[in-house]
Amino acid sequence: MKIVEEGDKVSIEFEAKLENGENCFPKNKENTVELVVGEGQFFPMLEDGLLKMKEGEKKKMTLEPNDAFGPHLNDLVMDAPRSAFRPDFEPVVGMRMKIDAPSGKVFYGTITGINKDAITLDLNHPLAGKKIVFTITIIAIQKK
Repeated sequence: MKIVEEGDKVSIEFEAKLENGENCFPKNKENTVELVVGEGQFFPMLEDGLLKMKEGEKKKMTLEPNDAFGPHLNDLVMDAPRSAFRPDFEPVVGMRMKIDAPSGKVFYGTITGINKDAITLDLNHPLAGKKIVFTITIIAIQKK
């Protein structure tokens, strides 16, 4: 039976949930990925957890925020004046939006508050600051 070692190409199926059981990602074909263990294509803690697993084996791993999407940083929550948005823009709390900065950089944020003068945007990843529980199944192992 094959056992995962660093440098092996593995095909895995994964499910990611918050501690409360809420799905982090919709269940679809993108929940199956191929990666070379140790190349940093996935969260390092998860890649380390794949080592010594066998084909067909299933494992549950919980990642702390710093090992997943990072901590939630209050500095990335800001109020933008309503005048910075198109007059016909209809903001909704929870809406994800693309933000084109004057420097040419692109950011993504979530609207977390709305008032008559400003829109509060959270530029953190939506899963920042959250523990993520992954259930991973090794589908196939291709030895290096």
